[in-house]
Amino acid sequence: MSAKPYTLLAGAMCGALLLSGCATNGGSGGGKANADTFTLATAAPPNVLDIAHGFNTSSTLVQFAILDTVVTLGEDGSIQPLLAESWTEPKPGTYVFKLRSGVVFSDGSPMTADDVAYSLRRHTDPKVASQAASTVTLVKKVEATGEHEVTVELKSPSPTFLPNAALVWQVVPRKLAEAHPDDLGTPEAPTLGTGPYKVASFSVDGLTLERNDKWWGGRAPMAKVKITAISEPEALRLAVASGSVDGTMEVPPQNARKWEGMKQVKVRFYPGMSIAFLALNVKDKYLSDVHVRRAIAHAVDREAVQRTAVGDKASAASTILPLPQLQALYGPAHEQVVASLPAYPHDLTAAKAEMAQSAYPDGFTIKVTHATDDQRVDALQSVAADLAKIGIRVELKAMPRDAERAKRFRHEDLTMSLSQLGYGTPDPGETLPDLLGSTAAKPQGFNFAQYTSPELDSRIDRMLGLKGEERKQAVTEILTEAAKQMPYVPLYYVHSGIAMNEKFTEKIGPWTIQQIASIKPAGN
Repeated sequence: MSAKPYTLLAGAMCGALLLSGCATNGGSGGGKANADTFTLATAAPPNVLDIAHGFNTSSTLVQFAILDTVVTLGEDGSIQPLLAESWTEPKPGTYVFKLRSGVVFSDGSPMTADDVAYSLRRHTDPKVASQAASTVTLVKKVEATGEHEVTVELKSPSPTFLPNAALVWQVVPRKLAEAHPDDLGTPEAPTLGTGPYKVASFSVDGLTLERNDKWWGGRAPMAKVKITAISEPEALRLAVASGSVDGTMEVPPQNARKWEGMKQVKVRFYPGMSIAFLALNVKDKYLSDVHVRRAIAHAVDREAVQRTAVGDKASAASTILPLPQLQALYGPAHEQVVASLPAYPHDLTAAKAEMAQSAYPDGFTIKVTHATDDQRVDALQSVAADLAKIGIRVELKAMPRDAERAKRFRHEDLTMSLSQLGYGTPDPGETLPDLLGSTAAKPQGFNFAQYTSPELDSRIDRMLGLKGEERKQAVTEILTEAAKQMPYVPLYYVHSGIAMNEKFTEKIGPWTIQQIASIKPAGN
């Protein structure tokens, strides 16, 4: 499971894999393993251990080690109990959750039904400005209705609610969250959870987790987990090869061959939930013209961009939904559905024809911002070279990572961006509101294309409540509109890569939410 869930270039990603400087704390070391400590390298440092303001790959990876959700996903993507022992749906759109008794936070304070209810309700509060708000737009009311009971009432029935709850309903103490509305989960205000690990230390220099001996689920496999950020791909590989770190869940796919030849390191790739695309801000002076957007779609050599960005550890994307979601919804028929959508093959003649129909037949200049340390600058330069052939001149501007991220989430000066987003459930109801909904088009949201309308919101809301063939038809209609209007140019689906010292094992797949908790010493 990738939580936006996702790598960004030129300013767009839900789960942003933003990059940092290189720093290592030391792993098990070749032949000198400390079986109780695991050092994990990420491409970017976790910035906020609270999904409301840290909905990005590195941060959610750690969040799910310390914060339990009410429900979770099984290996097959099915909904499974976690903090809720069970739940019922007494009437369509109303869920009653029976909570586990005796659960405490890592400081020993009891988890209450009020904490649980508040932890979901806060994402619906505009004052919180949660980055997860687009996933809970159908939530009408959340209340503690008993000592160990929480009731959720939706605006309308929706099979999307439970999968989304598995991602964003992280339970935190209400008093702590209300005392820190703006900085919960930062080094200045560390969060508390009920999960297998707790925060031992957190600063700009690194993060260390330690076993939560009060965890209701038993004994976590590792005594300590150290998180260190290494942004440079070759430095990351050498750190894993030398044993200075024990593993990473972010093997750069473009360097797969180098990684797969390392000794005493297990490397594997699996079909991931990430999709890379160009986001085109439809409120921009030039990109507001649909013919310009279609021209861009025709002009970009997507295969070349894929080769530059990720090599062969990816497959072509023709729509905005991650491949596992397409497969889960449509089954074997997903290829027919994709083939029925408006298509934009690489064709400069067609691209120039679209430009001729636009308000800017002679082209224009557009400024695109990206983080200085983004690994996909070469891919963005490839896009810029393609667009120059049809008269669109792309001026690239590099900014420090933190400044670029802050500007992007304020939705300032959005133009075009090359982004990679990762999602976490088999349900398209997670992705479509995130990319096309009006809630996600507000600051802190992930609709960086700014494409939305009241009519589209209504169609998405209606889709969220449908099942079976009606749901398939509704999703197809939304995908068709997105393909016609081209706010996003789909590029490729990225495979996820894991590298781990042979002294450790993991059990991670597309739907694994608690990834760190799955790591344990080999033989255990």
